[in-house]
Amino acid sequence: MKRLCHLLLILPWLAATTVNCSRQEPLSPVETSTAATETEPVVAQTTPTNLTAQSQEFVNFTNSSGWDKDRKVDDVFYDLYIPPDYGSDPSLPCLLVLPGWDFPRTSWVDNTSLVEYADHYKYALILPEMGKTLYESQYYPETQPAYKWNAIPGSQFIRDKLIPHIQETHNLLKPGQHNTMLGLSTGGRGVALIALENPEIFVAGASLSGDFSQENMTDDKLMTGVYGPFRQFSDRWLGRDNPQERAEEWKMPLYLAHGTADSVVPESQSRLFYEELKKYPGQSIVEYNPVTGAGHDYKFWGGQLDEVFEFLEKNK
Repeated sequence: MKRLCHLLLILPWLAATTVNCSRQEPLSPVETSTAATETEPVVAQTTPTNLTAQSQEFVNFTNSSGWDKDRKVDDVFYDLYIPPDYGSDPSLPCLLVLPGWDFPRTSWVDNTSLVEYADHYKYALILPEMGKTLYESQYYPETQPAYKWNAIPGSQFIRDKLIPHIQETHNLLKPGQHNTMLGLSTGGRGVALIALENPEIFVAGASLSGDFSQENMTDDKLMTGVYGPFRQFSDRWLGRDNPQERAEEWKMPLYLAHGTADSVVPESQSRLFYEELKKYPGQSIVEYNPVTGAGHDYKFWGGQLDEVFEFLEKNK
């Protein structure tokens, strides 16, 4: 599918065919320093403010609106969604959607009203299958095989493989377009690291329940599995892959939200990152929303979509 957005402008609208976006497989366990398994996330029922009901039917055609599923970059799958009736602007706003650690790429769509928001605000969605990556920049001799999600480290894959492929194949994620990101948990960490590694690409992002200062969780099994023990390799923990340590480099407008009752990733992770970013006023717009009583689940994440899209829209 070459130059997707331009083709959409000249193709006649096709009759809609029903596509079932939900998949029945349970979500994988989320990350935790104690390796505990979280229960299946609660499906969020929120819909965009003042949004009328959207049809559940859309065209499933490569060169038109709707889903283009099971595409691949090397051996990594991704799905692409194009909203219907997005107008005549060839520079379609785009949202790179990052799942939690070991969540399927469909989890955002299966458990929230994300597609309805994409339809309402006219955003393309890109959903890559990121598996068990921490969005690391490199592997080390101490990196355990179970934590090598792919032959290429996660952050490097996004920068060197996914973004160039999307630019060439779909005419999206190009500099100067309204390219944005949304991630939860480890995907929220990914939003920060991808923004730091690709400052010329993304103009705004939202990170929910993310972790940004791993030195405050030195017993974390996932971090240890990638970087080795903190007491031996603190330079890795505090280096390139530590968003909070790189706050001075920050440029992208960012919306942060975290539940105060999160038992998986402490709320302090987002709060401390926000406080560090605010030490450099004038670099970018950063907002933080601590949500009292919210946990680490789709009830919280899906319930934040109003705020997320409002933030992305006002930072066009």
